[in-house]
Amino acid sequence: MSGPTVSPFLLAEPGAVSRRIEALGIPRLLRAGEHLYRQGEGASSFHVVATGRVRIHMLRPDGTVRVISWAEPGASLGEGVCFDGGPHPVTATAAGACRVLSVGRDVLVEAARDDPELLVEVVRRVAHKQRVLHLHVFLDGLPARERVTVLLGHLVEAYGEGALGTAGTGGISARLSVRPAVDELALMIGLTRVTTSRELSRLVAEGVLVKDGRSIVVRDLAALRRRVDAVAV
Repeated sequence: MSGPTVSPFLLAEPGAVSRRIEALGIPRLLRAGEHLYRQGEGASSFHVVATGRVRIHMLRPDGTVRVISWAEPGASLGEGVCFDGGPHPVTATAAGACRVLSVGRDVLVEAARDDPELLVEVVRRVAHKQRVLHLHVFLDGLPARERVTVLLGHLVEAYGEGALGTAGTGGISARLSVRPAVDELALMIGLTRVTTSRELSRLVAEGVLVKDGRSIVVRDLAALRRRVDAVAV
């Protein structure tokens, strides 16, 4: 668990190449709950999140929703559809007020004539998203407890506020800077709210977590890491 870009659940791409991609985009403002694109739609542009957070989710044939990941500032989304011409396999929705930059396929290709690193970066991002989907397939084969454990491990990577000092068990603790609802956590790992809540309560009883309303503190980071490593994700 080495940094915020390690977690497949979190899409965030800082760096010089990212800024050059952003410079090609046309600004667009989204209200909370507004769709950037919908599952099944086609597109000739992809998008970079400038401010805010975008929720990427899929409506499955049985009517259930699966949250695939979150895109935060610097992250791009929709590249695959932009270049392969197929329909979007997911929906992207603003979690709050957002500003995104829409980059046209032809604009990027033209810019890449002089800056081929742009295309290399887009390919890398598409490959990263394949890893996201692989993780979801892997999670579906795990028992509920291990799904919740793996998710918490990734959330700490992405949103852990660092060491908060020693916890009651002698371990180092960290607080998540986000306050996800149990329903949202459940949607990310294909479980019901009841099952997710039960597994979180077990982790609290075992001394791994502390919950205060929707706030989550990992009470013993070492213990959580051991559990995640045991799953071998």
